[in-house]
Amino acid sequence: MDMKTPTKFVTALSEQEHSRLVENHQTNDNFRVRNRSHAILLSSEKFSVAEIAGICRADRDTVSGWIDKWNECGFDALADDEKSGRPPILTEEEEEKAIAIALQNPKFPHRQIGQIKHEIGKEISKYMLKDLLKKRLSLEENKIRFMEEGG
Repeated sequence: MDMKTPTKFVTALSEQEHSRLVENHQTNDNFRVRNRSHAILLSSEKFSVAEIAGICRADRDTVSGWIDKWNECGFDALADDEKSGRPPILTEEEEEKAIAIALQNPKFPHRQIGQIKHEIGKEISKYMLKDLLKKRLSLEENKIRFMEEGG
């Protein structure tokens, strides 16, 4: 296995870019955006592509592509490309309402689902409701952790 000399890094980050990347890395709800933000931060600290690939559990070519895209597009490079597929069942507003309903009756998922169907007019599965609640909990934990670290 030949080790390549680390020659590719992101261009120097401004203080504002660095702060925004740290916040993205710690609080963004999308794992891929958090991972890419971390990779860019590591590259700015002169970690090699191979080291970043190991830390982020990504392929070297993938990390190299993230760095190229960052140098070309900045923060736009962190977001996922649009994907085709089924549109979401609930709007963000409806998700919030479903979560509020679920938190009122935490021990009775069948009642939660019935009430959601009655109030929102859309039927969701208990698995979807569970995923919504896990997503909310994860976001809140990340925000609390970020605030505790002085963000």
